[in-house]
Amino acid sequence: MILFVTACGVIGPSSEDVENFVVDIMPVIAEWRGEALAPYGTEAFNRTLAEPGQARMMTVFSRLGDLASFEPPRTVGWSSSTGQGTQISVEVAARFERGPALLKMTLRREDGQLRLHGLNIESPVFSMPSARPSAPQQI
Repeated sequence: MILFVTACGVIGPSSEDVENFVVDIMPVIAEWRGEALAPYGTEAFNRTLAEPGQARMMTVFSRLGDLASFEPPRTVGWSSSTGQGTQISVEVAARFERGPALLKMTLRREDGQLRLHGLNIESPVFSMPSARPSAPQQI
């Protein structure tokens, strides 16, 4: 049974793998450039980055300013399906130059490596007068 579960991809990355990935990608996210994120993204994530309007989203995100610090990732869920592998949902509390933010990431293994499959950033900074969007922004 263990071999079957492993072969189906149900067993996901270790918490150490997730933490290492987040430590590596957080400074890259804070560059606020889609092309900087592309090497860390799944094919599907990178297709989304290439869509019209995503550059504007990065402009909105950039209103947070420089990354000051962040907490270790907290795994909040996971899902698995045959042929799709395991997706892990993590949250990272961070402090940026202009205020706090909560980064919600979906991670997935692709080509044997952990990759960013989804990114949602929530912050009160986005509802300040200079940052018009009032809803969480998502890539």
